[in-house]
Amino acid sequence: MVKAKPYQILPIIYPHLMRRIRYKTWADYIYEIVRKDCRRKSDVLELAAGDCTFALYFRKYYQSIIVTDISKWMLKSNQVRLNKVCCNMLCLPFKSKFDLIYSNFDSINYILTQKGLMNLFNEVSAILKDNGIFIFDVSLEKNSYIHVRRNNRVGKYQGLNYQQTSTFNPKSRIHINKFNIKFANGDEYSEIHKEKIYTFDTYFKLIEKTGLYVAGCYEAFAFKPGNKDSDRVQFILKKNIHA
Repeated sequence: MVKAKPYQILPIIYPHLMRRIRYKTWADYIYEIVRKDCRRKSDVLELAAGDCTFALYFRKYYQSIIVTDISKWMLKSNQVRLNKVCCNMLCLPFKSKFDLIYSNFDSINYILTQKGLMNLFNEVSAILKDNGIFIFDVSLEKNSYIHVRRNNRVGKYQGLNYQQTSTFNPKSRIHINKFNIKFANGDEYSEIHKEKIYTFDTYFKLIEKTGLYVAGCYEAFAFKPGNKDSDRVQFILKKNIHA
């Protein structure tokens, strides 16, 4: 079995794994959060865009979207025309500034250290306009236990066999998703994806040390306040221009 990099082989089965995701509803939800602050002609940046499916729905509202991801394989997996940049969100290569920066589907959890999180917030702050918004969702501990029960699974897709194993270590707070993918010709690959499940309060403590502040925090896909017992939360950050 060949050990692949995260999201090197997975893009082949990614549409199948995400087939129940309601992207249109998701895009409508994000728009409801930002529409009062971001006009239709806003400059928009997506971090960790994956196969760019969300952006295809979101460009209904915003035409000027740049999508980024660290995985060139994910960006290439969707041939639709978008402005794509392969880069690490901890080292953003942009000189222009954006009205809206967003990241979805707990991609922020892939940052495994608090130093890395601080780096992200500072990188975003540097390219966010003074009246801009940065929004992202994160997975909390409750969600890890839900996925440990649900996401140990096997399946088939386009002639491939795959197995997903999901585990969570409450001491290290690392959630691991391991994928084994076997092709019809017998070739086998494995990918290991690690996420850090930070405590709810950790995000607030780190954000207040940067040039950003929490303007809102909801339970994901809702508008009621998020808390430490939520499974996923949506953060809305703005620049602290008076700091």
